[in-house]
Amino acid sequence: MTGAEGTGTVPVQQQVEASDHARVTQVAGDYEEHHHRYVRGWEYLRSISVDDGELDLAERAFVDPPGPHGSGQVAHAVSMLSRSFGRSHAVVLCGEAGTGRRTAALHALRKAGVSRKRISWLVLDWDRPRTEQIPHTEGHGFILDLTGYRVLPEDFYTGLADYQKEAEAAEAVLVILADPSGWNPGTLAAVPTVRLARPAAAQVAEAHLRHLAAGRVDWLTDDPLEGLLAQAAPASDAARLARLIAQAKEDDRSAVKQQFTDWHEHLEGWFEEHSAPEDLNERALLVAAALLDGVPADVVLGAADRLFSEVGGELPRGGALSGRDLDKRLEAVDASYVGEEGISLEEKQRGLSEAVLKHVWRQRPQLRPVLLDWASQISAPNGIAVRHLRRIADCLVQLSLLPGGSTVRSVASTWIETGRETHRQLAIEILETMALHPVTGVAVRKQLYDWTHQKTTSKPLIAAVAAICAGRLGQRYPRVALTRLRLLASRDDEQARDAVADAVRTLASAPEQRVLVLSEVVDWAESMDSSIQKAGASTFLALTDIGSETLLPLPAAQESAGEAPDALAGQLFVRGWRAALLEPAAAGVAHRHLAAWLDSSKLEDDQVLPLVAEVLRGYLGQAGPADLLVGSSGSSDLGRARRAKVLNQLISEAASPSSLNAAGQSDGAGAPVTA
Repeated sequence: MTGAEGTGTVPVQQQVEASDHARVTQVAGDYEEHHHRYVRGWEYLRSISVDDGELDLAERAFVDPPGPHGSGQVAHAVSMLSRSFGRSHAVVLCGEAGTGRRTAALHALRKAGVSRKRISWLVLDWDRPRTEQIPHTEGHGFILDLTGYRVLPEDFYTGLADYQKEAEAAEAVLVILADPSGWNPGTLAAVPTVRLARPAAAQVAEAHLRHLAAGRVDWLTDDPLEGLLAQAAPASDAARLARLIAQAKEDDRSAVKQQFTDWHEHLEGWFEEHSAPEDLNERALLVAAALLDGVPADVVLGAADRLFSEVGGELPRGGALSGRDLDKRLEAVDASYVGEEGISLEEKQRGLSEAVLKHVWRQRPQLRPVLLDWASQISAPNGIAVRHLRRIADCLVQLSLLPGGSTVRSVASTWIETGRETHRQLAIEILETMALHPVTGVAVRKQLYDWTHQKTTSKPLIAAVAAICAGRLGQRYPRVALTRLRLLASRDDEQARDAVADAVRTLASAPEQRVLVLSEVVDWAESMDSSIQKAGASTFLALTDIGSETLLPLPAAQESAGEAPDALAGQLFVRGWRAALLEPAAAGVAHRHLAAWLDSSKLEDDQVLPLVAEVLRGYLGQAGPADLLVGSSGSSDLGRARRAKVLNQLISEAASPSSLNAAGQSDGAGAPVTA
């Protein structure tokens, strides 16, 4: 059983699975029941295809320890997925970290006959696991990794019975990865479960090397690598050692050992050798080069001087003219040039930069707050390393995984609360990166959720949560982000209204997420909960503000049935306007925004006229629609012409007997729009 446990795959291709659904919406107020039938692919989890290299290892370098049935453990899972009688379309691979669950799942799916192109990882864009969101596309194989969940809800277990029926009908296959302590179905689920044991590390490393670099298999048993890999080491360590050997420069076995052991011996010796007071400058340079690997020399040197000063060092007179030449200093810290002016520890000794930061963090715990404060200062808006914020945040997140790493998260939260801009930007970047990390992600996303509804949450922290939801978190987990934004928008104190509006506009600006975001916001506006309804109406109006630079694109009227996303977006706009016009606190703004659309040359006639007609159809006699169509002294010439067209169309329809149903209402008119 092989594979780098916990490492992510490269999202080569995103595939959104979809099926037809009928939706019935009952809305409060004067609305009658009306029906919407459309494609809502986002009701299912998104999936990403598997990296070819990872699939190759699963197919050609797999080690399967024997299980209680005599055959291999995963071979037993394969038999349950592929047998002709009593075949299962879902199986659970249950094992501790280090047992190679990911590669085992890939191997099982391939052996069960699922083609490479139809195997996908599922992106867990949810706060609570729900079987209804697991896709069952015909002929596909999906991997659902639940190892981050300590407790699963009962309805997830019970829902697996229905999922298996749907998967069987579609000839789909699901492999669930779980931790033994987190998978406890009891009598609630009857999904076959295979308990994985840790394979022999030496066998895993040898199998990987035979695939990656067959000519170097003997390196595993030669000095200095012999005995380096403990027999009980996790499969991920074995896979990593094999990869390092395969990627090593010709016969550079010593470097492989150093990198595999996080350069422990090298750094222990280097810090011992450079322990004199006059070496403090070089230590500061080493740490700065590690944090800013590959960054231009002037930035690294400036950051090193800042760290030197932070620990009490006094810079010599003469500034940049003092001290040794750069070449000599780089030689002292084993760094080299990259590109035109970059400084790198990785160029000659891969893995050294991360190892340096880990070494300093572990060996000098009293230095941790200094390191964090220094990193925030150099990455502040006017700091010397402001352009390298992402690199700094990634490094600090790696430190958060070490003993004492909880300091990173707590300090980041404190920085946001203090309101100091020098710290806030890095703090948001750290929390965003942690929210996406496979180890820290679940806990940090839960923390963001808690902040959204806690009454004590400060306005700066509210703004930070909204900013995080609008960033990479919202791109990867849009449902998770929108849930938090809905909670922020529903707060009684309304402190988050502007921040939520900006965040939702940002999320909706991505074409692939436009319909998803609009649908969720409209659902808020149609909620039976008054606070959610109010939040939805105000957020929808933020999306439709013609003065905004990020106005949500309005689709043109489409005749073709093939334009499903645009047709759906048009339906959602109509529902959103109706809901906003029904919300007393939002009705005035809704009328002004709709009037602005009619007056604006930014939008084409075929975008505006059908939508306004649909929203107002059948309700010309009411004050709100009448005032809107009459216009005002501020209406543009274009707006007046459009109002005349809409009014003539609606009057003509109202006068036509064929347009009236038995109740005397226009067909498809939906609900009355009131002011």
